[in-house]
Amino acid sequence: MKRNFEIEGRGDGVLLGETRARRVRNITIVLRRRALLLAIFAAGVVSAARGEDAPEQTESGLPKFRFEAVLHDYEPVSDRHERLAEFFYGALAADWTRGDFAAKAEVRGRDGRFRPYYDGSVWLEEGWASVATPIGAVSAGKIPRDFGLADESFNGTLFSVNGVTRNPDWGAGLAGEKRWGFDTCGWSARYYGQNDHVSWEDDGRNVESDPLRVLRDGLEARVFYLLNQGLWTLKPGLSVASARLDDRTGPDSFRRTDAALDMTATFGPFALLLEGFTRSGERCAPGAACRLGYDDATAALVGFRAEFPTVTYRYLYSVWRYRGAEATEQLHQPGIVWMPRKGLLATIEYSARLMTTASGTGVVKAFQLGLSVAF
Repeated sequence: MKRNFEIEGRGDGVLLGETRARRVRNITIVLRRRALLLAIFAAGVVSAARGEDAPEQTESGLPKFRFEAVLHDYEPVSDRHERLAEFFYGALAADWTRGDFAAKAEVRGRDGRFRPYYDGSVWLEEGWASVATPIGAVSAGKIPRDFGLADESFNGTLFSVNGVTRNPDWGAGLAGEKRWGFDTCGWSARYYGQNDHVSWEDDGRNVESDPLRVLRDGLEARVFYLLNQGLWTLKPGLSVASARLDDRTGPDSFRRTDAALDMTATFGPFALLLEGFTRSGERCAPGAACRLGYDDATAALVGFRAEFPTVTYRYLYSVWRYRGAEATEQLHQPGIVWMPRKGLLATIEYSARLMTTASGTGVVKAFQLGLSVAF
């Protein structure tokens, strides 16, 4: 097949001139069309990079269900007799949105208790209803916390181990945001009336695993500002929280107060995470047995993430210094998450956990392998 700008003959000057003119016109049209396509593509990339809103989709008013099964394999480096392969948990979640109203519920279960202090093998992870208002969404029920940086690890950072994150409780809250161009300012305020022994924390650390105390009248607030420059973003945040921890059988109580500053910086697929934290609680006596999650403490988290279409590389380092107990705990967590297709996640995470006290240093090193299938 001949191209439409090929020379039809070489002996006819008129034909040659017409062919050349036609070729120039065709090339000009092709270049204009390509330039228009490139402009449209570039506009789309910039819009996506800067977080512009996509057209709203019509809501059907029907709930959306999600099923998830998570498998876990624990492979210690030294104590090989502690190897463990298990069904981590299964989850059934339902989301519903219609107009200004929304609701969500997620139920999880497994064979046996997820933590020794859980009330049973089936539990409500979160369940709430919300309504949109001019100043934000008002929600009530069992709502997740919005304190500091979210835990991105598979097995939990020291912030989750000590009950700061991955710890939903019963209460009510307000969350909203305001946009200025491509930038966003967000805020949230929550009230938690009582805990329910469902958390990611280690047994013996905080109030969720404490059979003698109960959380009352917890208040939590967070504000952040997202500076969005398309290719790079900067998101500082400030969080504060305070709750009363009462003795179940007597008048004894104390107040636990937390504050945190965090920063998330992104450049293309790369992200840097920083967080500083302080806690005022019930100071432990040096050398005495106590709950480290109650102790006065300072903590920090540093993380790095490189996220690509099917694989994410990350490194998280968290450290807690317990003032009363005069102990320092550190956790290194490099990991790789592979997502070959939507709904399938495979995680390889290495953890090196160090506890330093006056009597010495203990180290636990292990590989955590996780597989999540959701649909």
